[in-house]
Amino acid sequence: MLSRENVTREALSALEAQRAANLMEEKRRREEAEEKSPAVRELIARRQKLFFSGMRGAFASPDKAKEISANMQQEMERLNAELRKALNACGLAQDYLQPVYRCRECRDTGYVGEPVHEMCACLKRAVMNRLYQSEGLQGLERENFAAFDESIFPDIPIEGRKSTQRGYINKIRKRCEEYADSFDTGEGKGLLLCGKSGLGKTFLMNCVAQRVLERGFSVVVISAYKLIETMRRFQFGEDGSEQVQDMLACDLLCIDDLGSEPMLRGITVSSLYHIINERRNANRAIVVTTNLSPEQLDNTYDQRIGARLYDTSRMQIFEFIGEDVRRTKR
Repeated sequence: MLSRENVTREALSALEAQRAANLMEEKRRREEAEEKSPAVRELIARRQKLFFSGMRGAFASPDKAKEISANMQQEMERLNAELRKALNACGLAQDYLQPVYRCRECRDTGYVGEPVHEMCACLKRAVMNRLYQSEGLQGLERENFAAFDESIFPDIPIEGRKSTQRGYINKIRKRCEEYADSFDTGEGKGLLLCGKSGLGKTFLMNCVAQRVLERGFSVVVISAYKLIETMRRFQFGEDGSEQVQDMLACDLLCIDDLGSEPMLRGITVSSLYHIINERRNANRAIVVTTNLSPEQLDNTYDQRIGARLYDTSRMQIFEFIGEDVRRTKR
């Protein structure tokens, strides 16, 4: 399943490999510096000897450990100053033999803070990048609440309403953001975004998915067309069992463009009902976008599907109205 836990584990494994690569690079740099300069080789050996002799002295005389440590640190600083000069003299940067890290904050461990550990910014970025690269989620990096641009919606009154299209979509955006920020497992509360094409339904669905994903929940985003194709392959024993399990078990399932899928006898209606009903019974949330009206839903599918999607005790329903902004942009 596409879960933050699994992806975080993969990212931490990548960091472990990075630390191993860092050690190899440190070794390569040391060997290069020693080959270029006998003075560097000698100073490295003296530093190593100083370190081990200091450790032995501290273990042998615990009562003098602080004094030994202070003397060792003073002598180490002197040797390091000589080493920097020697590196510069042979054409290498003064910090060439410093530990190698991609991230100085966490030293490629993925965590910062003491005594309480928290994820470093570099690990958070790695996790989100991996999630965005997953099938069905590539658009979430671009389509999110931060990227929402109200200026593309006409700021003129909608016919028959007091609100402008821009003001109306802003109200829906706010409600969707509130939903994503308060999303929790086990509540089974979902969204139905309905209306004509080009009004922002898919964009706001992706905004919700991105925020819920960012908060650490598992999310599956799939078109209705791809959902039916996956269920068809599964029913005929071809493949798709893992994908079906993901759709049933993820924290949030987002189905885009319901009504665009092919109507396959014995597959389409039963598959949609199975997914929607099983998630409903398990109190798992769904977000659905569709161009179909309630009457069209009832005429196209089993009325039990429409009843579940329009159940206001479990679904917030937002009707998108106004001009097609994609045509306006063109």
